[in-house]
Amino acid sequence: MNSELHVLIIGAGLGGLTLAQGLRKQGISFQIFERDASAKARGQGYAVGLHDPEKLFGGSLPDEVFSSVRSSCHLLPLQLPSCLAMFFPDGRAGQALARDLDIQWGKRAQRIEEGEDKVTVWFEDGTHAEGTILVGADGTFSAVRPHILRKPNSEVLEISTSSTLTMGECRLNRADMESQLQLAYSCYVAYGPDFVLFSGLNRVSDDGSYGDYYWMMVESREVGDDHWVKTGTAEERLRKSKERVQALDPKFRVTVEKTEVDGLKKVVAWYDALIEDIPPVNRVILIGDAAHPMTPARGEGANHAIKDAVGLSKLLAENKDQPIDTLRHKMDELQRSLVSEGNQAILLARQVMAKARQRERVEKPMVWGHEVKTVDEAVPLPLELK
Repeated sequence: MNSELHVLIIGAGLGGLTLAQGLRKQGISFQIFERDASAKARGQGYAVGLHDPEKLFGGSLPDEVFSSVRSSCHLLPLQLPSCLAMFFPDGRAGQALARDLDIQWGKRAQRIEEGEDKVTVWFEDGTHAEGTILVGADGTFSAVRPHILRKPNSEVLEISTSSTLTMGECRLNRADMESQLQLAYSCYVAYGPDFVLFSGLNRVSDDGSYGDYYWMMVESREVGDDHWVKTGTAEERLRKSKERVQALDPKFRVTVEKTEVDGLKKVVAWYDALIEDIPPVNRVILIGDAAHPMTPARGEGANHAIKDAVGLSKLLAENKDQPIDTLRHKMDELQRSLVSEGNQAILLARQVMAKARQRERVEKPMVWGHEVKTVDEAVPLPLELK
């Protein structure tokens, strides 16, 4: 029997935090480990669109945490609904989810061993932890995945053809922020002649006097390793980016043109992977990008990670007193289901990028996991700032 079920969670991202809060609400023992040295060790990501949170979290969070998630919209204090727009050529939820959790920082998983009555994880700092089951919620470059698949991430992950990605951040004053909010409240996509520009609102100041924005410029064609995105200095990449956006209508140039050199981010690549032959679950299970790493082309990664975590927390709550063989069987069913659903999202995201390279419209565009409708002409938003 599993009367003393203890869950080890590797990774304190959206999936790991959601799972931890779900287990906390159900009174299930757990530990959560994060390889980063602290909560401020790196940028904690940008705004996440969580539509219909009641349905997404399904009552799995403690009341005080869910209340924080609901009130963490990136648009606050502005009383505006989330909105994305796509212009064709013709939820600081993470901080809220971390509430009241004892996250063990600086814990990089190095080795995992599954025994008859427990699973053990060793960390690079020489410490280890033991539990009934272990959950790999440690993202695209998961340290848990190689243990499951018996192969390194380098043999699993595929670099997206959209790897020529330039990213930047800027702060817009009230007037410039209002001009961007007229295009879309949350974020928008503008198609250039051979690139796609994504601009999004990360947060608004408490007094509404400015907004922090971020942008991503993606080549819509494959380029070589000698391309300026990969070889140029920050100054050169910013200059090139500002030159590129001159091909767009002036209203789409604002975030790039207002970016300073220190706001340009490091060159990054997008990875995904179709995991089609996953071994049966013993005592280790994967969720989120560890199970189905996907690009943000359709904005579904966070939604899938949260759904995975909610599903697993409910499964563990309903079966915490069952024999390990029963629990193992149910976890295996869940693992195969969430990997299958994730793979479908990955294939659709690849189609989106292929359409972008071919300058074609996406037949059924998705935003934050929801299908949206397209219009032939953008309609001005009823901007009402308070």
